[in-house]
Amino acid sequence: MTNTIAQSNGQFIQDKKTGCQVWSDNYSPNDSITWKGTCMDNFAEGNGTLTWFQDKKIVATYVGGMKKGNPSGKGKYVINDYGILQGNFVDGLLNGQGTAEYFNFGQKQIGNFKNGVLNGQGEINFTDGRKLKGNFVNGNLLNLEQPYLNLLTKNSSSVVDTSNIYQGDGENNSLFYYTLTPKKVKAVLILFPSSFESCESVISCNKNLIQKCFDKGIMTVVISTNFNRSLSLDKFTLEFINKTFSELSDKFKAPKDKFILCGLSLGGMNALRYTELSQDKNYRTSITPIAVIGVDPPVDEMGLYKRALDEINLYQPDSTKLNSGQLNALAEGKMLVADFTDIYGGSPETSSQVYIKHSPYSRTESDGGNAKYLITIPTKIYCDPDINWHLKNRNRDFYHINASDQTAFINFLNLKGNKNAEFNSSIGKGYRLDGTRHPHSWSIIDTEDCIKWIEKVII
Repeated sequence: MTNTIAQSNGQFIQDKKTGCQVWSDNYSPNDSITWKGTCMDNFAEGNGTLTWFQDKKIVATYVGGMKKGNPSGKGKYVINDYGILQGNFVDGLLNGQGTAEYFNFGQKQIGNFKNGVLNGQGEINFTDGRKLKGNFVNGNLLNLEQPYLNLLTKNSSSVVDTSNIYQGDGENNSLFYYTLTPKKVKAVLILFPSSFESCESVISCNKNLIQKCFDKGIMTVVISTNFNRSLSLDKFTLEFINKTFSELSDKFKAPKDKFILCGLSLGGMNALRYTELSQDKNYRTSITPIAVIGVDPPVDEMGLYKRALDEINLYQPDSTKLNSGQLNALAEGKMLVADFTDIYGGSPETSSQVYIKHSPYSRTESDGGNAKYLITIPTKIYCDPDINWHLKNRNRDFYHINASDQTAFINFLNLKGNKNAEFNSSIGKGYRLDGTRHPHSWSIIDTEDCIKWIEKVII
């Protein structure tokens, strides 16, 4: 049976009555078919009806054109308990205008397809009301406008992802970075993804920011790191970032003294830690950022561990009654506690100095821990501290959201004389690409405010 997933090794299967053959990319001995239509050179050809059976039960039906035993031309594929594919097929995959409805994923895709996935203009409508609409590349929303989209470049890195620092790309182990480069580069804005977030999502979420930066002569770069550890521990990721920054300077003539680092969540921690490491004589970095922006990043890892443990204790006793958001929070809390225990050799109670050594900021330390390296660096934090949303959707109070440590972090920098350290409260502005209200989102960046701030620091 063919579907929208790239075909694996398969074989042709025969209609036992006519001897006519069709292609099966997931063949099993329990499969059988019937083909009602023309047979040419022992292969299904032209318009007809293909019926698939497993253990003599109908599992799928295709009505439409065939070529050499594969769905080709206009057709409709109904696959039981999976979905409905309709449109123009080439070698068994949707190509051109079509629709793909997937029952288990609760979504319907409409638009232009290439090799079975959305490419070009399209939309994904979810059964719960969410929606993604715009330009797609290989199934991912990559929603820049023209001519920016044509100028966007995906650059391959020579570094092979042996440490799996970029998740969500299947078996691919290639690292890369996207660039949108103006003719004359005045400065460089680096965007780091959050955990498990694709680079394409980062670009789509920051469409207005990226396009306006380009108009202002600011190059934007999105780097494929979304599953690394603290940069002061993760030599592989640090070297990949260093190599990428060197390439940007050498290949694109990007000014080394005008890099601004920015990221959401984990990406924000990466931005903060790299900037701190650039000021710490114990580490080597290929550039020294001129400024850093965190988009709702956790800044105190001891505090993050304790909040995660509190949520586990809150949610675990009656997990069957949790909503999807609370279940996600429980899973994330368990992952954080397990990872921190593994990385740092224990909890903050048993390994406090290790947490302090690798955290962007440490509230317990009079010198702020690593935050002391940012006293002279323009630092900006965006946060949507909508406590009512957190109370309703996560049962979190103010002490259990990132804002509590973020405000202490910025206050520390202000007290130490950093007049360019800012906390930007973006209450009510957090929304995901699909329209879901969520404070932990890229949309909390105020584009105009951010660009004015960048222009001020690069003068």
